[in-house]
Amino acid sequence: METLAMEERATHRWIDTKTGLDDLLRVLEDRRSLALDSESNSGFAYQERLCLLQINDGTEVWLLDLLALPGGNQALEPIRPMLEDPDYEIQLHGGEFDVGCLKRDYGITLAGLWDSQQAASFLGWPKTGYGAVVEEVCGVSLPKAHTRHDWSSRPVTGPELQYAISDVRYLPRVAAGLKSDVRAADLEEEVLIACAAVEKATWNGGFRPEALWSIKGVRQLAAKEKGVLMALYRWRETVARELDMPAGKTINNELLMALARSSPARPEQLKRLGVPRRVTTRWASDLLGVIAEAQRVPPELPAQPSRQPLDRQVQKRGDRLKKWRRGEADRRGVPMQAVLPVAALKHLQQWGGEDLESVPQLGAKRIRLYGATLVQLTASQP
Repeated sequence: METLAMEERATHRWIDTKTGLDDLLRVLEDRRSLALDSESNSGFAYQERLCLLQINDGTEVWLLDLLALPGGNQALEPIRPMLEDPDYEIQLHGGEFDVGCLKRDYGITLAGLWDSQQAASFLGWPKTGYGAVVEEVCGVSLPKAHTRHDWSSRPVTGPELQYAISDVRYLPRVAAGLKSDVRAADLEEEVLIACAAVEKATWNGGFRPEALWSIKGVRQLAAKEKGVLMALYRWRETVARELDMPAGKTINNELLMALARSSPARPEQLKRLGVPRRVTTRWASDLLGVIAEAQRVPPELPAQPSRQPLDRQVQKRGDRLKKWRRGEADRRGVPMQAVLPVAALKHLQQWGGEDLESVPQLGAKRIRLYGATLVQLTASQP
């Protein structure tokens, strides 16, 4: 097996000017596909942003420095037509994050997307991460040391540079190999439907008050303690924004829970609980004030997510669908999502099969193969 050596240098161009982007545009206009990946500073800033966009045009790798290119959130406008053209294939691997971030940072909605991770999953491969798929298709072992790198750091050199290049260097070969396997397995339509669903991905980050209820142990708190926790949860965002750090790295959820339970009133109590010095040095009095005010006037809590049990008929319909899907997947020797994607199963469970054309991610082939069965399985039964 070939191992990617650190000193090996793939052909690439670093693009940080409008002139360089124009050069890329001229190349892409003569192509009908490209391979794409992105890197962000997720985990290193309060508001993450894309920092690097890697594009393989089939011959050369282009690295777009999104921190240096002029134009801000309009910087990618010259190549928007290719990225949003449904007839221009965009090859990605596990593309939900890239799709969501390009929508958030540049207002670009990728189209013509072909996701090699979706293909590997529908083929039933046990490992579908990019490194595992490259190793299987190309016989190349990729380094894994920079998956948590701060991509806002400059310059990007050495191992980090090669990591970024390798993320798209092998992607066209991976896509070609997987397309052949998907075609042989007669799963082309199913994979295309899954790729179309990836195109609809959105960024789901940012502050959401209702996410309070996802903190472990929150439902066991007393009413007053929940109020303190809500006040701390909002206050943490202000501190994180000022420190330009992810909120969870400013004060983690476990420490928020400890503060809500004990409601400290003195600076030394904050130290004993383990509140970081970066917080207590500047905000100890503010923190204690937030806790005291929340005890005096508890803030309003966001609505809890509904946990209503499913209607008995809906539950039985889901049980029948799941049992049939499992058996049909075993019979065909394919993963269960090839028989019926989760989105389609949930829709059929809730609404039945009277209008199969409206079922998300079902598609014409599955309707042809399973339409009558799905209608029968979802029909009301005594």
